[in-house]
Amino acid sequence: MQDFTYILSLTSPTFLLIALGYLVVKSGWMPKENVRPLAWFVVNIGLPAAMFKALSSRPFQDILHYDYLLVYGLGSLLSFATLFILTRMRNKSFTECALFGLGASLANSLMIGFPIVTQLFGDDAVVPFTLTLIIENLFILPLALALADTGQQKNSHFLLAFIKSLPQLIKNPVILSIALGLISTIFNIHPPKLVNNIIDALAMTVGGLCLFAIGGMLVGLKTKGMVTDLSSIVMGKLIIHPLSIFIVILFFPSVPLLYQHVGILLACMPMFSVLAIIGMRYNHGEVCSAVLLPTTVGSFITINIAMWIIST
Repeated sequence: MQDFTYILSLTSPTFLLIALGYLVVKSGWMPKENVRPLAWFVVNIGLPAAMFKALSSRPFQDILHYDYLLVYGLGSLLSFATLFILTRMRNKSFTECALFGLGASLANSLMIGFPIVTQLFGDDAVVPFTLTLIIENLFILPLALALADTGQQKNSHFLLAFIKSLPQLIKNPVILSIALGLISTIFNIHPPKLVNNIIDALAMTVGGLCLFAIGGMLVGLKTKGMVTDLSSIVMGKLIIHPLSIFIVILFFPSVPLLYQHVGILLACMPMFSVLAIIGMRYNHGEVCSAVLLPTTVGSFITINIAMWIIST
């Protein structure tokens, strides 16, 4: 069993960088509006470069693990459904149930998960990380948006709403980088050395910028008067989601151990900050924004506990 202080030494730099971003913006040294361009660069340029690099450099048979896609997809669906039902039992609207379910199943894999799993497991973690993004962006997110749209419009059909949400997601640079990376490895087409060097340089910028930007984005979030709603989403994301992934893994022992560990750790991450933007679209931006703060703080505990458990 690894000593818990050793686990803390691995994960603490991640949260210290988040704290640094928070303090720099909170102190006024860096205006909060300057954080958004950093986050934009990471999500639209840095991370796509890192994922393309990882996928294009591996044989196709080492990338596509259908068993992991099934495990993470079913586990996330279980977490989504659990919180959806619990929220419905509190007489919340169909749209609120969908947003709460999304909060419990869409991890911040991009901006917090990526730096952590690559630091802990190296470049080998990029493949399961990428497969996780496929599930999140092409299954969980469209599912939640379709349900939320269905709840807002009485005559809206769920299947049509689901299909309508896909084209916008497919234009996402992250999804495009995954597709290009797969094409590169399947057909053995690789960019020229100069282009590869640029991609490598962009990929190296991701870790610190991700975490610093997350810290800056947490400044100004208010949580007063929403204890019940916030606690249910926090419990869903930090406890139910990783537990759901673990339960599904028990039925798929063939999933490689590294993939199991990466999947559980990514499920321990706080929800993706895009939840706040989606919440505003459905007039629930206040709670969807506020929940980011306690979940990010609480994830320090869940991530370290999960690391300690899987290291035994």
